[in-house]
Amino acid sequence: MAFLSSGVSAQKFLSKPWTEWSKDEALSLLADSGWAKTYSSIEGGARAEAGAMARSQRDSVNRGGGNPGSASRDLGNLPITIRLHSSPFVRQAMVRLQQINVKYDKMSDEEKAKFDASRKGYLECPICKDYYVVTITKYTDSSGETINEGIFQSMTVEDMKGGVSLVNDKGESRELVQFTPPKTGTDPAIFFFKRTDDAGNPLVGIDAKELRFVFSNEFVQRDKRYSPLYPRRFEFPVSKMTISENVLF
Repeated sequence: MAFLSSGVSAQKFLSKPWTEWSKDEALSLLADSGWAKTYSSIEGGARAEAGAMARSQRDSVNRGGGNPGSASRDLGNLPITIRLHSSPFVRQAMVRLQQINVKYDKMSDEEKAKFDASRKGYLECPICKDYYVVTITKYTDSSGETINEGIFQSMTVEDMKGGVSLVNDKGESRELVQFTPPKTGTDPAIFFFKRTDDAGNPLVGIDAKELRFVFSNEFVQRDKRYSPLYPRRFEFPVSKMTISENVLF
């Protein structure tokens, strides 16, 4: 297995306003940072590289060269990206990419106000006050290549309950309370976990060393459709999602 790195350190640009992040900085935070990891199985790693090659071959065919049958139609499993969505940085990075895409910086004040209003609820994420929210998405690159099915798209909350949990380094855990499957191939699978226990204690505090998103052995053994895509667990060092003594998740 392998975790793909964007090669850009997300921590370096977090001191400036998120509305000034570059496209590469926002993408880095969403792919490889304290709040996100992109994972590839052996098949998935080959898939990411083979996709670019196949597109190049198709372009060559369209220009009159090559063999139309030379590009494989089934290139294996795509990599996946897990994100700690209840971190404000993740949501800010998503909206910053949208800003860049619509050329927000060149909009009139009226246009900016309309755009800001349309993203206000997403950025504030009211449900994130009570729940840790985690998303998992199949990787897609700038080509916009079609993904036929999102990860866990055929699953229900009943299928997922008991199969995934959030665990800290003390062994304390939160079980899944809600799950939203993707509707399309590029939508995320969304997982919800209660922030606090019955005594009101959060799972992840400044004293925690690590957060783990864990798939149970039983679930992995039962899930034959998606299990080749993901590892047994994802690990997030708490120090890498802590800013000014605050754990931002």
